[in-house]
Amino acid sequence: MTGVFRCVTLALVLFAVAGCATLGSKDRLQVPVGAGYYSLQWQWPGEPLQVWQEVRWSQKAEQVKNREFVVSVLLESERLLLVALSPLGNELFRSELTASGHSFKGSDFLDEPKLALQVWADLQLALWPLETVNAHMSSGALQPENGRRNLRDDGELVWSSGVTMNTSGTIENKQRGYELTVNTLQYDVLDNDEN
Repeated sequence: MTGVFRCVTLALVLFAVAGCATLGSKDRLQVPVGAGYYSLQWQWPGEPLQVWQEVRWSQKAEQVKNREFVVSVLLESERLLLVALSPLGNELFRSELTASGHSFKGSDFLDEPKLALQVWADLQLALWPLETVNAHMSSGALQPENGRRNLRDDGELVWSSGVTMNTSGTIENKQRGYELTVNTLQYDVLDNDEN
């Protein structure tokens, strides 16, 4: 009987350790939004897509030069891949989300994994189906208003997007004090057998 008890106890300890490890890996894939956070998704819920977007980033609070880059985003059911390029075509960073977590490769110009996660959060909040996004918000919910998706915290607008998959628009993150102007350059639906 004590042998069975030991096996059950050992199994429970292993499950607890595995559970803690899983929680730890998921915690790093949570991005603060409003009063809570958004849990990043690693799967695209639709047909596989390849999207090229030109992005202009501007910081509202500081007098800094606008930054421009091009992102190539691959959206698949098994992984999400984002590659950010400078206007001259140099790779700034590469970020991939899969079931096992987040992988990141930076450059001398940009070596900040948290920035990549913030870009993923903005893209997912803007482009993923509304019900999917809201199911992964810890607090609050995005609401459609006048062709935009808005998140309010105590009535105050903290995040807003007018970007759709194949058009241009702006994403405003008032909580973090920046705005992204997004222009879709190319939008391709991929064959299901293509990687």
